[in-house]
Amino acid sequence: MEVLPIMTEQEWVVTVAHQYLQHIDDVVSNLESLGFRTSGVLRNLGQVTGGTTVPHASADSVRSALAAVTGVASVDAVHRYRAAPPDHDVQ
Repeated sequence: MEVLPIMTEQEWVVTVAHQYLQHIDDVVSNLESLGFRTSGVLRNLGQVTGGTTVPHASADSVRSALAAVTGVASVDAVHRYRAAPPDHDVQ
């Protein structure tokens, strides 16, 4: 029986280097060619938001691949935190 890798949805914020802001659409296209699914292009901030689906163990390699795209200044994972409601038993 073949064991399939555990797939993880990861959201990212990609910051585009200042000198590439005029070519942000090219940067987005290059990210998407790597499997990045763009959810937003924040042109005034020079940021692109989106996600990838990757085997759990390779999230760092995905970050490295996205960061290697010409024009990318940084790639940051989005982390979501949730708290229980105030009237919940566990606080």
